Amino acid sequence: MSAFLWRIASLSLFACLCGTQLCSADGPMRYVYNAPESELDQRYVYHWEILRTALEKTFDSHGAYELLPSERMSERRQAFELETASGKISVMYLSTVPRFEERLIPIRIPVDRNLSGYFVLLVRQEDKSRFAAIRTLEDLRKLRFGLGLGWIDVGILRFNGFEVVTGSNYDGLFEMLIHKRFDVFPRSAVEVLDEYAQRKESLPELLIEEEILLVYPLPMYFWFSRTEEGRRLAERAENGMRKMIADGTYDRIFDQYQGRKIRELDLRGRKRFEMENPNLSPQTPLEESGLWLDIDSYR
Repeated sequence: MSAFLWRIASLSLFACLCGTQLCSADGPMRYVYNAPESELDQRYVYHWEILRTALEKTFDSHGAYELLPSERMSERRQAFELETASGKISVMYLSTVPRFEERLIPIRIPVDRNLSGYFVLLVRQEDKSRFAAIRTLEDLRKLRFGLGLGWIDVGILRFNGFEVVTGSNYDGLFEMLIHKRFDVFPRSAVEVLDEYAQRKESLPELLIEEEILLVYPLPMYFWFSRTEEGRRLAERAENGMRKMIADGTYDRIFDQYQGRKIRELDLRGRKRFEMENPNLSPQTPLEESGLWLDIDSYR
């Protein structure tokens, strides 16, 4: 058994038997997160690795923890369960919107350094030349964009003047694109390579467009219930994340999971279209430049 697994197993077992700082009568701190939406859904592996590492960094100060998947939930359902502190989920990974800012506790560190705010386009093979001719945002606004029902990006794109078609099923959105229900499925640089690799054989008409990059500030935070327990969970996770930033662990994990995507998608070399995000809070840490990806200087 690895040292990590031994540590969690032993302290979980004896949590009620010892009174040290590492073990308490209350047992391990429980972080329950949303399970993947399908067997192919690999979108959040990096993000939960960041959280797991943050909890490991605070093991000596905060003790044992459990990081557990919940049943699968939509983004809307996750927010509801967290706002009502139902216990069915205790941490959520989503972008900021005014409602969350009012009702939940965020850790104001963009988990993926805003790489989720860099979007390339999934399109149909037959439309490749059509997209090569696009020069302006107005050209893009003539197209129909597809997104999941209730996704935060829906409101952002509509705010910026785009027509958005929604679908209720994540996997079904790829089929909707191929069957011409819409023209573009915008995917963040965090997600698109894995999504394409998983589907290129079953959906050979699918194509990652090679020239266009949509960009807007999309700080993706870890969110917690606005309760005493939620504050306790958030305080520990933020403490660990700050330690990771200070000792370089954060950058190493980011490079491990995301560096290949930045280079393979050639984000620096694409035509860049900047958009606005109307959901940003005045408390968004835009001035903390070290928390945000600078695509032009990234190596």
